[in-house]
Amino acid sequence: MPNVRIAQVSSYLPDRVVSNEEIEQLVNEKEKLLAPGILEKLFRIRERRFADRHVQTSDLAANAARPIVEQFGAERIEYLIFAGACSDLIEPATANIVQHKLGLHCPVFDLKNACNSFVDAITVASSFIETAICSNVLIVTGEKLSDGVRLDGNHSDAHLAAFSLGDAGAAMLLTSSTDGSRIHFQKKMTRGQHWPLCTIKGGGSMFPQEPHMNYFEGSTAELKSVILEEGVAFVKECYEESGWTSGMIDHLFTHQVSAGTFRVVEQVTGIPAGRITSVFENFGNTAAASIPLAICDAVEAGRLKRGDKVMLFGIAAGCSLSIQFLTW
Repeated sequence: MPNVRIAQVSSYLPDRVVSNEEIEQLVNEKEKLLAPGILEKLFRIRERRFADRHVQTSDLAANAARPIVEQFGAERIEYLIFAGACSDLIEPATANIVQHKLGLHCPVFDLKNACNSFVDAITVASSFIETAICSNVLIVTGEKLSDGVRLDGNHSDAHLAAFSLGDAGAAMLLTSSTDGSRIHFQKKMTRGQHWPLCTIKGGGSMFPQEPHMNYFEGSTAELKSVILEEGVAFVKECYEESGWTSGMIDHLFTHQVSAGTFRVVEQVTGIPAGRITSVFENFGNTAAASIPLAICDAVEAGRLKRGDKVMLFGIAAGCSLSIQFLTW
């Protein structure tokens, strides 16, 4: 089977920068619910990006993907996967809308697994290429999480984690590899009994028409406990099965929920913080866009170079974990 590599990656961020002070002011308009500086103290976040009201999830995805499409050629793209926690509509798949906005004509579909949507799409796309279904796949995501942030002052502790959410788009082109750049190993695990820990309950069959259920609720402390309990053995299995060790890895890119996430990931993987790329302080939790966004940051800064050994560590509500090892 052919090897698969990440050929290109790109991202898109809305222009509007939203500070912690702005969030605190909006929430405290009716009554003082957030103490000054509490968001930075709790999450180590300074700011995040919010898209304008008229901007759709598909716009964020299409804007991120457009540079890749223009360089690679729309006619050469054989499959498009939209992979995100957010969507434009329940029906049809957001991938259809992104396809139209990009001027593509390839088959498309959505893949949804909360914050692991993008890394799961890498697994699916690489399988398509390895089995000769196609020779390239464009993965896109758009996360407009600001729509799930409750700013009217009517919130509980379960809504607190939402104040770290931000909007972003990302895209990645996977192709067959003819050099040493390739994906070496991929493994997933899920513990579905923990699904209530992070939710947006509105819009599905449980709560189809209750507007107050359309906001993010989560217990990040409990989610961290699950990662610690389940992650150590999972990571050990991946090291043993792949033949990789923590010492081999030059860069780790992980989902970014808070500054505390990096301490947990460091503990679980054995990889020091200096090799973990963080964009959380400036962009917050961007769900499925967080890993490709961090990769883009490393590429643009010149830190990530061809031949580097990379680990992707996915963390998602549900609760799901994933690991991918690749040579950049």
